[in-house]
Amino acid sequence: MLVVTLLAVGVLCWISGFVLGFLFHRKFAWVSAVINTLALIVIVIFWKWASRQIDLLDKQRTDLRKGARGEVVVGFILADLPESFCVINDLTTRFGNIDHVVVGPTGVFAIDTKTWRGIISADGKGELLLNGRPSSGEKAHVKIFVGRIMEVRDRVKALIPGFDLFIEGVFVFTSAFVDAKWGKTGNVNCLRDDQIHDYIADKKRLTKLTNQEIEKIARAFSALARMDADFSVNTIPKERTTVTAKSEI
Repeated sequence: MLVVTLLAVGVLCWISGFVLGFLFHRKFAWVSAVINTLALIVIVIFWKWASRQIDLLDKQRTDLRKGARGEVVVGFILADLPESFCVINDLTTRFGNIDHVVVGPTGVFAIDTKTWRGIISADGKGELLLNGRPSSGEKAHVKIFVGRIMEVRDRVKALIPGFDLFIEGVFVFTSAFVDAKWGKTGNVNCLRDDQIHDYIADKKRLTKLTNQEIEKIARAFSALARMDADFSVNTIPKERTTVTAKSEI
């Protein structure tokens, strides 16, 4: 609509300028023609630029919608975990956003949902490939996500001193075939959305957190997002719930 409006206004101004120039400067009609021709060229260039910008914004909006839908799908899957697990959705910090944090008997997991389409593989250097090529936008997806996890881990550890916290990073793909083996993508594992539930709930894991440890870690994450102003490492709530973190550190 913006492009059509600007184009219509430009055409009307061009026509009116040409007519006025021809009426008042008949002897120099060629000057008016040159000026209006240049104006028309400028309008066309501007129209093409505006079209590209609008297409780019539309693509970004579509990607955001896809990402939001992917996070909702994974959120529903995580909500089906046993009651011993605590799920924190959409944890926003000054280091960046983590789509989901899961704290349970099998450990602590930071999950980033991706709606890429195609085949996901490793590039041999610890990063991801989409259909055999680096994905558009950020190239170092694994490195950036690991850095975000490390920053968040240091902040959480400050709230529960003396606890050796380990956070496992996981990329969950909702619309792709995953062919990236564990260890090929650094410290981040890559899974399909239909694998994440069993992967987290796997009772064979070496990590075993007690109920008290789960409560302390979960409340620390909540405090990190300023969800609980009265946070105390010695306060253990009686119930655990799935929460959504929206605040920024």
